[in-house]
Amino acid sequence: MDKYKHKVDWCDACNQGWIEVKRNSVSNNIHFRCSECLNEYEKYEDINTEKVLKIEVDWNALDLSEEEILQHNLWKYIIKEWENYQLVRNDGVIIKVWSKDKRKFIKP
Repeated sequence: MDKYKHKVDWCDACNQGWIEVKRNSVSNNIHFRCSECLNEYEKYEDINTEKVLKIEVDWNALDLSEEEILQHNLWKYIIKEWENYQLVRNDGVIIKVWSKDKRKFIKP
């Protein structure tokens, strides 16, 4: 689990970064944040939608501990592996597949 420790999705907005579970050091809230374009989402279901949080960019977003991830029931959303060109979460759900033609991840 260390390779994808806090990663929950690939960012469709910039197509360059991982969306990770982070704690906003300004608001102290748990958000889902892109490592590249810094888009933040309040809920997992909002990822890669128009529901981007309109907040001040937090350059010091913090990783959550394993205990916090379990306590907030986020473990199931963490990516377990990239297998056969598929992003697979810990709960076994395939969230995206790699398209060789488009050279990006797409929803299955």
